[in-house]
Order: sequence, then structure tokens, then C-alpha cells
Amino acid sequence: MTCRPLCSTAVVACVLASAGAVALAQPAYPSRAITLVVPVAAGGAADALARSWAEHVGAALGQPVVVDNRPGANGSVAASYVAKQAPNGYTILFASTSNMSLNPFSYKSLSYDPMKDFDPVSMLAGTSQVLVTGAATGIRSLDDLVKAAKNKSGGLDFGSAGKGNSTHLNIEFVAQHYGLKMTHVPYKGAAPAMVGLIGGETQLVADAVVSVVPQVKGGRVVPLLIFGSQRSKAFPDVPTVFEVGLSDYPAGGWYGLMVPKGTPKEVIARLNNETAKFWVDPGVKQRMDALYMDPPSALGPGAVTQTMKKEAAVWGPVITRLGIQND
Repeated sequence: MTCRPLCSTAVVACVLASAGAVALAQPAYPSRAITLVVPVAAGGAADALARSWAEHVGAALGQPVVVDNRPGANGSVAASYVAKQAPNGYTILFASTSNMSLNPFSYKSLSYDPMKDFDPVSMLAGTSQVLVTGAATGIRSLDDLVKAAKNKSGGLDFGSAGKGNSTHLNIEFVAQHYGLKMTHVPYKGAAPAMVGLIGGETQLVADAVVSVVPQVKGGRVVPLLIFGSQRSKAFPDVPTVFEVGLSDYPAGGWYGLMVPKGTPKEVIARLNNETAKFWVDPGVKQRMDALYMDPPSALGPGAVTQTMKKEAAVWGPVITRLGIQND
């Protein structure tokens, strides 16, 4: 009669001891290398940002953060891969406007859902694109552009890094605002699009500030407009979209961090905390200035989610109206 409670007590004690042993056996995060999956090829400003973050956070966490470049399909290749990985904090997506906010509308079928398949970690950096024209066009301001587009039979031609890419939609946004007729010429990347502009194949291109600076200094292109909320230090005399009246423009471009859905909250918090320290490092700030990257106005998971929802509300209808569909 007295054995049962004693036996039960012994069993409970054994279970608790076993659970404690298992908990103690779980290594603290991170206990091995972390992979940062980047949706662009090695080289360029975005890749440089990713590698700077990987180096900084790897040193802080005491484990290497390995950059895995998986370009393709406007960032979809990388996003699709990360969505299928274990939600343990060891595979992180280098996210952007394109693969999080644009692709759900511009692809007929997408093998991932930005909202359902990922947990946001934090914004990482803000970046602006610049609308430029070839020096030979004679266009020197946004007013000149509007007049030229309305006066030229058939309108103007503009290049982009690909259909449905932010470099495509930014110019479509301007054309829609001013009621301009323009023909889109998609290229396989931003660099070929810039070459096409300089060679006279097109009259307009939108590209990252860091890519535009040397072309402006060389006298090959002329900056007309900044796709962002603040003027660029590189082009202080060039107005922003908001200054010229495009008040419904959602925001400048951004880069952030996402992890597979279900990643432990404490892991997300750890990564978020280290990301917050990223911009405090003077060496990081110097490298980011050279890339014309800006610290995000807000950090944390909520900032990522809010930005994605805001962009979807603007770009979704634009993509639908234009009938932009990628396979």
C-alpha cells in the first residue's frame, strides 16, 4: 500500500532528472557555423553588405557565418531554399524588397510564401536607387524627362535588371505618376542594363547609388531622381521622389534578415541584438558609407513585417495593372 506513492515519486524524480540531463545536453546557440544565403552573385554592394554582417556577427557569436550566394529568379532561388531548411537559426536568408515584397505578385507560381514560410529577424540596411539618363540624351532634369517622353513618338525606352525587379518597377512608378508612355527593355542584371544605357540602347535606367557614382563622375550618365526618403550624399542636388510629389511611393530599397518559420524566439532575439550592434561599429559604418548604405530607421521583426505589408499594398496593384508575370 505504501509502495505505490513511493514508486510514483521515484518515477517522477527519474523523469525530471532525465529532462534536466537533456536540457543540459542541448548546446547553446550557436554551437556550429551559420549559413547566410544571399540571393545575388558575389561582388557588388548587396554582397558586400552581407559579408560585412557575416564577419561582424560571426565574431560576436564565436562561430563563423558562411556566405552562400544563390542568385536567380529575382531572389526566389535563395528564398525557396531557406524556406525548406530546419528552423534552428543555422540558415538565414538575406532578404530584400524583390524576394519578399515583389515576387509574390510578379511570379505565376512561387515555391515560398514570404509571410507564412519565414520569421523576420531585423532590417539590416536601407539603400536608394537613382534614376539616370545617358549623357547624350540631353535630358538634365525630371522636367526634361517628362517633356521628352511626351514629345518623342513612341515614348522613351528604359532598361532594368529584369522584369518585375525593383529597377523595373521604380521607373514604371514614375511613368504612371506622370502618364508617360515608356517601353521596358529587360536585361540580365543591372550591369548590362547600364551598359545598354551608355551605349544608347535605352534612355533611362534605375540603379543603386554605388553603381551610378562612377558613371556620373565619368560623364556618361546624368542623375535625375532619388528613389528614397532622403537625398543622397553622393548627389545632394538631386531631388527625392517625395520632393517631386510622388508621395505614395512606399520607401527606398531595403535589405533584411529572415529565418525559416518556427525558429525559436530566443535565437531570433540573439540575432536581432547582434544586428543592432552592427551599425555601432565604426569600421562597419565606414564600409557602409563607401557602399552608400544607410542604417535602417527601425530594427527588429516588426519593422520588417510593417515594411513588407506597406510595399505589398503599393506594388501589388501596380504589378497587377501592368500584367507583369514571370514564369
